[in-house]
Formats: sequence, C-alpha cells, structure tokens
Amino acid sequence: MEDELVYRGRFDGIEDRKLNSTRLFFSSTFTDTTDERNGLIEHVYPRLREYCLNEYNIQFQYSDMRWGIQSKASNTHATVHMCLKELDNCCRLSMATNCVILLSHRYGSRFAPACIPSRIFQHLLSKTEDKTLLTEINGMNQKKKLQIILRKAADRCCEQNLITKDERDEFHISVTAQEIYRALSNNKHKPRRILCFFRELTDIDELGSKFHDNEDKAESKQLLIDIKNLLKESIDSSEIYTYKLQWKDENDRKKYLSKFFDDFYQAVKLQIDFHMKQNKSKQGNVLHNQIVEHAIQCNSLVQRFFPRPEVFEQIKTYITSSINYPCVLLGKSGTGKSSIMAKLVNEIPSWYSQVNNVSLIVRFLGATPSSSDIRRPLISIIDQICMIYHLNIPSHFDNVKEIFENILIRIPKDENLILLLDSIDQLQTVDLIDLSKWLPEKFPLSSSNVKYGLQEIEIKPFDENTAQEVLHSWLKQDRRCLTAIQHEWLKPKFTQQHKIDPLFLSLLYDQTLTWHSYDEIPDKTFSDIQLTGDAIDYLYDQLCMKHGEILFRRSMIYLQLSGGLSEVEIEDILSLDDDVLQSVFVHYLPPRELFRLPSNLWIRIRNDMHKYLVEKDIDNVPCVYL
Repeated sequence: MEDELVYRGRFDGIEDRKLNSTRLFFSSTFTDTTDERNGLIEHVYPRLREYCLNEYNIQFQYSDMRWGIQSKASNTHATVHMCLKELDNCCRLSMATNCVILLSHRYGSRFAPACIPSRIFQHLLSKTEDKTLLTEINGMNQKKKLQIILRKAADRCCEQNLITKDERDEFHISVTAQEIYRALSNNKHKPRRILCFFRELTDIDELGSKFHDNEDKAESKQLLIDIKNLLKESIDSSEIYTYKLQWKDENDRKKYLSKFFDDFYQAVKLQIDFHMKQNKSKQGNVLHNQIVEHAIQCNSLVQRFFPRPEVFEQIKTYITSSINYPCVLLGKSGTGKSSIMAKLVNEIPSWYSQVNNVSLIVRFLGATPSSSDIRRPLISIIDQICMIYHLNIPSHFDNVKEIFENILIRIPKDENLILLLDSIDQLQTVDLIDLSKWLPEKFPLSSSNVKYGLQEIEIKPFDENTAQEVLHSWLKQDRRCLTAIQHEWLKPKFTQQHKIDPLFLSLLYDQTLTWHSYDEIPDKTFSDIQLTGDAIDYLYDQLCMKHGEILFRRSMIYLQLSGGLSEVEIEDILSLDDDVLQSVFVHYLPPRELFRLPSNLWIRIRNDMHKYLVEKDIDNVPCVYL
C-alpha cells in the first residue's frame, strides 16, 4: 500500500535526502575515551567502510564530534547544538546503525544552553532577582557563574511549578546525556539502531582527573547511574556490551581494547546486515528508486515554500479545466519555479473531490543522471503509468512518443493524471529544439495539437511587502524572532531591489540564523550586500569562519573543478591536501598511523551547504555537485 501511494505521487513518508549510507554517531565523554576513539578511527571504521562498499555498495560514515570543532563554536555555546544536529542527521539518514554509546565513570561536561525559550527565560529572570543566588559564586569565572545562576534559578522555578522537570533538567544535563536522550527518542520506533558499551575500571580511584567528573561529583555520579539504567531498560540486552578491567595494567588494557574493537565491528556489521536485508526488495526496483529520487527533490524544495496564491489560482484554473494542451511556468532563474512545481504535488489532490482518483507524476529534469535526456524520463513515466493503472508494460520502446500517446489513451476515464516536468531547459539541446518530437500531439480528450497553443504562467520575483511576509513566515516556522534593530539591518535589502528573488531572500535569511538577541552592531560586510552574488560571497565568508577558511574554500574549489564528486572522493582529495590537513590538525591531532581528514568535517560542511548543493547518483554512487 505504501509503495502504491508513492507511485501515485504521495511522498509524505519520504525524507528530503536519499538513504545511501550507514552514518554512525559516536557518543561518549571526551577525555577518558581517547584510546577507544583513536583505535576506532585507525582500525575499525576503515574495515566498516570497506565492508559497506564491497557488500552493499553503500557508504560508511562516522561522526566523532571531538574532531575539528572550531573555537568559535565553543565561544558561542554552539557545541551542544552542533552535536545534537549531527546526531539528528545520523538518525534520519543512516540505513542501519546510527548511534553508538560508550560510557565509563564520567557523566560528562555540562554547558549552559545556547538558546532558552522566552517563556522559560522570563521565569528564570524573575528568580535571579533574589540576591542570595549570587552569594556562592564570587571568585568563579564568568561561564561558571552563569551556569550556577541558571541552575539555581531553574531549580526554584521547578519547585514553584513554573517550569517542568524536563525543562529544569536542561540546565543540569551533560552533553553526552543529551545525546543519549535524543538518540533514544529518535529511535523510539526504529529497532536495532543503537549499540551501547559500558567500561568499568576496577582501579578508577587510582586514575587521574581525566577519568573523573570535576564538578558536583555526587550529583554527577547519580546522574550517570540514572542514564546507564535508562539505557539498560531501553536497549535490548544483546546490543549492550560490558567490560571490566584494570586500566593501569597494560596487558589488561590491550586485551580490552582488542576485544572492544572486535565487538564494535561485529555488532555494527550485524545491524547493517539486518537492515540491508530488510531493504533488499526495494533496492532492486529501478522504477521505485527513480521515483524516490524525485520525491526527495520534491520534499527538499517545499521546506521553505511560501504561499503564492495568485500563481496557484492560475494553475488550479488550468488543471481543473477541460483544456488539453500543456501549461508552461516561465520565470528567471531563482524565482522559485521548482519550489512551485514541488508544492503542486502536495496541493493538486485537494483540488479534486475524488482524491483517490488523482495521480501525480513529477520529474525534475537534469536532477538525476537518468533525467538528463528526454527518452529515459519518458520511458520511466510510461512504466509508472502502467504500475498505477495496472497496464501491461511495453516490451520495447522503439518509438517512445507513440507508445506514450497510446498509454495515455488507456488511462481509465474516472482517473485524473497530472504530469509535472520541471527544468525543461536542463534537457539536451536536441530535445529542446522541437518539443513536438517527444511531447504528445494528441491527448485523450481531443486531437488538439500542442504546436498550436501553450498556456503560459509567469513567475515573478517577490515585491518588498511579499519579501517581508516570507521572512516573517520563516522566522515563525523556526520559532525565532529578530530585534527591532536587526529588522532595520534587513530593510535596505528589500528596498535596494525593486524585485527580490527567493534565492536572494533565502541567502539573507540563512545569515539571520547566526544572529543573537544581544547583537546590536551590524556587520559592515552584511550591510554592503546588494545583489545575490554579494549574499553568496558573504555566506562563504561566514562558513569559512565556522569550518576554517582553507578547509571550506578548498572543498568548494574541488567540487567546482571536478564537476561533481562522491563523498569518499572529496574526503580522499582533501586528505591529500597538506594545507588542509595542517589547518585541521591545529584543533586535534589524529592517531599516529592515520593522517587523514575526519569524515565528520566534510559532513558538517555538506549539512550547512545542503540546500545549495545538488546530489546525483552515478552508477549507484551518490555524487555531490556545486
């Protein structure tokens, strides 16, 4: 039933990214697990990468958030957000295991939240007016003072039922614990996605400070016990591994590490085998995979869609009428044509009284290797029509246009089929010169010739008022707000241009996501933005500061020069660039035998650039294009 809905153009259950990898997030405290982390990078992850590629032709990626986080992230309290965001991506996009947890005797570092909902903040503020909160914090550094104040205020708010216990716990919880709670929540209905490893050191009292929590030791110890008990209750016992050893005993430690690495590899491998077996039936279905690729593109495009009622009313009038010649959406690049086409997939069924009798077929031409010329998309469309209406699939496709016309005639009279083709201009030149060579001249309703009439609907850029409305809708969607002075920074961008295209507005909005409520001085470079090209340059500058200038700019240059690379190829090329490696290893030195760019660094860049990158499958290998 689910597949039938996909064939009919119902894409609600499909993500906005193709699942083509096992993406594993490794969660543990930092200072006391260096040996395990380094050993995994050196000995285990390469084996899993090779296994996934050879056995299932999928990628294996890992995220170890200890690697490469710039000081800028720590200074803005962004570390926790970055870790949780990457964990969410792994849970959403991994085909198998998505989180592995390693716990020993530390509960982990606890940071003040980077963002506090305004309702909670107002309650906290009312409690910090009590000066007794400040009596215990003299002599502490500013960060520690802030944490103490927030925790005490949260405790008092919770006692008075102003905030919930879960909201109170946000100010006491460690980074590792937040990752664990998030992983359990994300996988609530997804079995066999998490693995857990417990390490018990019998000589823990003889070990240095890096193996212990250094703040609120009694509370941290109890919180660690609670989180371990939760994991034992939530995860099947077969996927929990426990080790007991003396850390100072070198032989004991070596045996443990060897056993840990072997168990880790076998446990992840078992989960990969389990899930790939579940997906095997769909992997061989070429048509289903093609439809899913376009569905992913569709769902990605509608995430930031803003209603354009005047355009949709014209389209609705055309689609629900008896007109039987094609309709063309016209507009300059960046005006949102593709987003409109994607949104139509969701909207069109509601225009009919018999929703179940409406099918939509959408193809984003040029977005996949199989859609760069018109012949292959037409064959795919014919196959899909046959699947929807249970027709016999033609045995050959010598004359695709004729077969297409005959198939259309065979569609049941009580059914409605809407065909959406986006980016006609992306077709090969030979297919563009004369559309009548492949576009049917006869439709089921009459013998109208498409050469004699095309309905055109022009897609125009936003005016100033619409641009403001779009900005406010996006802010509301993300539960954010800007200060009055920050709105003033944006106003000139809307008045400098008579018309604002969605791409320009999207670039501006993405920059507001980095602003804080206490930012009062505008960035001069941002103030100088006038055109889309300026906004792109500014985006690059900001991402350079976040990821490192050398790493980010070289990544973009290699993508441009190559015309598209797989993620493994990107990592390999960056790992051969000495300037890139030198810039990365300033933040963390890798295992001695593995001087290589951590996969996590490219993944973070791709996540930030996702909406501006194109992903295509070449020989079943996903390749990224800029």
